[in-house]
Amino acid sequence: MKQTQINRKNMIEATLSYLDEKSPLWQSIAKIGEVKNKLSEVSQAIDVAAAEQLKAQVNAGKMKTELKRTMSQKGDILNDMVEVFAVMTGDETLKQTMGQSASDLFKMKNDDMLRQIKLIIDAATEHQQALTDGYGLTAEQLADLQADYDRFLELSGLPREYQIKSGVATLTLDELFSEASDLLTNQLDNLMKIFKRRDPALYAGYEKARIVVDY
Repeated sequence: MKQTQINRKNMIEATLSYLDEKSPLWQSIAKIGEVKNKLSEVSQAIDVAAAEQLKAQVNAGKMKTELKRTMSQKGDILNDMVEVFAVMTGDETLKQTMGQSASDLFKMKNDDMLRQIKLIIDAATEHQQALTDGYGLTAEQLADLQADYDRFLELSGLPREYQIKSGVATLTLDELFSEASDLLTNQLDNLMKIFKRRDPALYAGYEKARIVVDY
């Protein structure tokens, strides 16, 4: 949830809690109980939708971390081949760009890791024939690392399946908060006006609970 939604959810919870606490004072008005129960159901539905949204986002993060680990390991293997090739051919400049281990690659910030993996892919592609003939490189290894690289770029914007799940949850949250707003503004607020003069303290407490506190 966005912070504004969290703030609104806190207000809903405060309002429900206040009504529960003061139920002996308003329970003679059956319509208030009816609307309150509907609001409670919406509040619970918001919790479920928020959990689904978070689950989609967390799953995407886990996928990205695992792919980064795999890329680092595969990149290290190609990196070693290119580095040895550079040593054997006296290419000092190429050698200096190929010294990272799998651990080094994994510890890098994502953008730095991607740049280094791209350097490895480009170097292996440039010298592919020589690496294939004398250093054990296979076309599958190169294509596999390229596919992982492309997949990681895709994950950086969230994979489509998780964009959809998170987006649906976000849409559901917006709809649920809209429903909660309608129940509060157009129904419960009006019903509680019954106590504006009958029980000013109850009404004042309700209005206080209805305030959205921004953080």
